[in-house]
Amino acid sequence: MDNQIVNLTIFLFKEYIHEFSDCLKSAASLSSSKLKAMFGLDGTIYYCDSRKKFPRWKSYLDELSEETIDITENTSNKAVILLRVRNRIMAVVFGYGRSFLKEECLERNFGLKVALNTIDPNKMRSINAATIEDMVVITQRQASYSTTQDEFGLNVTNDIMKGLTGEPYDPIYGNHISGKDSLVVSVYMKMTDLKEKLELYYDAYSGSRYKKIGFEWVDNVAEIRDSVQAEALDFELADAIEKREVDHLHIAPPETTNWDRIIGFCYSGIGKKLDVAENYNLDLDLTEYIEKIKAGTNIYQKLRRDKLYAMNSDGTPFVVCSIYAALVFQTKYEEKNYILCSGVWYYVESSFFDQVNSFINTKIPLSNIELPDCPSDKDEGAYNEMVAENNPDFCLMDKKLISVENGPKQIEACDIFTRDKQLIHVKNKGQSAQLSHLFSQGKVAAECFVSDLNFRKQVSDIAAQKFGSEVFDYNQKPQSNEFEIVYAIIDTKDSSTEAKLPFFSKVNLMITAQELDRMHFKFSICSVRKV
Repeated sequence: MDNQIVNLTIFLFKEYIHEFSDCLKSAASLSSSKLKAMFGLDGTIYYCDSRKKFPRWKSYLDELSEETIDITENTSNKAVILLRVRNRIMAVVFGYGRSFLKEECLERNFGLKVALNTIDPNKMRSINAATIEDMVVITQRQASYSTTQDEFGLNVTNDIMKGLTGEPYDPIYGNHISGKDSLVVSVYMKMTDLKEKLELYYDAYSGSRYKKIGFEWVDNVAEIRDSVQAEALDFELADAIEKREVDHLHIAPPETTNWDRIIGFCYSGIGKKLDVAENYNLDLDLTEYIEKIKAGTNIYQKLRRDKLYAMNSDGTPFVVCSIYAALVFQTKYEEKNYILCSGVWYYVESSFFDQVNSFINTKIPLSNIELPDCPSDKDEGAYNEMVAENNPDFCLMDKKLISVENGPKQIEACDIFTRDKQLIHVKNKGQSAQLSHLFSQGKVAAECFVSDLNFRKQVSDIAAQKFGSEVFDYNQKPQSNEFEIVYAIIDTKDSSTEAKLPFFSKVNLMITAQELDRMHFKFSICSVRKV
């Protein structure tokens, strides 16, 4: 056969898989054929006869139509070649052949690693990434032309690479390459070259070129997509709850569409009536749920069965998610760091883990402001009013929206502005655990304060009403370290910043602090105790 463009979809099996039969869900139900000796490959083709059939939805159309819908029967053809390459088993799938494979036996991120090591960093076309906030947000970013990773707006500190598409730096790898779990390549070759190509891709998988071309950051955080490993980590979580070792366990309900209308949250599975408003509270107390777990309970199942409920202001309860999906948990397992977030486990590389914690401990100062305790019956708004009313040097800015130049929205400059030029942003950690929003609010307000004279004037006018005179000259841009952003976190736990925050929140605080420093703002953390 002459050279031609061949499209290959390739998988790699885990190292402990040695037999072809262990790769397939049901090898006995498939037809098979050995490969020709001329190819020099140790492998077998597996396939099944496919019967033609009409799509399921044709009957719906026939029922609705005056005439029979004339649609040709289609076939879902499937085949896979299993081969031994470099003492590992690889699969090349055709059609719907992936459905033959045992998913739990596949080497996760095989294709991504090959792509990282073979793609020209200046000829990337598409990136699938997850952005770390308090939750993890998946994004697909595409370019209409081949370009660098900078054009995709990636943040190497809080983005997780999940998939990559582009052009290889050497045409020997193909014209086009895309990697996630599978490796998808379009390559000019003869079928007699298959062995050589598979060895080439396996060697690329084992390489470390990516660390030298600007992709070393992809090792910082990786999603655990191996079901066996994830299950082992789930049992670590269950064991920690059973032993009440929950210092690194947080509850973080995901964002909802009508967040401002929610009057509180409630757990199912703790004996409370879910239609009674008095059982709902904005301050989520995970201890309340954990203490209700009886000895001998299958915690692994309970976390998935029980639900986190919310209640709208009209008294209607609704399910937010399972308890499991709302948990944020940090653990060390087999000397490696793992984080559970939104129902997904992530591995955190040790040096990155230490870098973030070191930054929080050494670079984030505690504020010199001493804010009073927050009474348990007060929400953020009521607390802000109480603090501002009782201190002549504090001006209430909460809910006072300020126009932004060339912007369609109005924003709050802060919750409390002080005579000492401190912009205090307050968040009740137990309310939503969306601490990234808190950090973002401070950063955005700082950006507006620096760039927008009218924004500064509006802040100055509001403050002057409380203080009786101008505290700063709004006509002048802030001098270096003249203003300070203070993040006040209301929490029931009296602990350090490093211990108080979930890891992904610490990542965002680190990024925010670095950006505030570049704008020459001082920054600090203030702990407020909920009593």
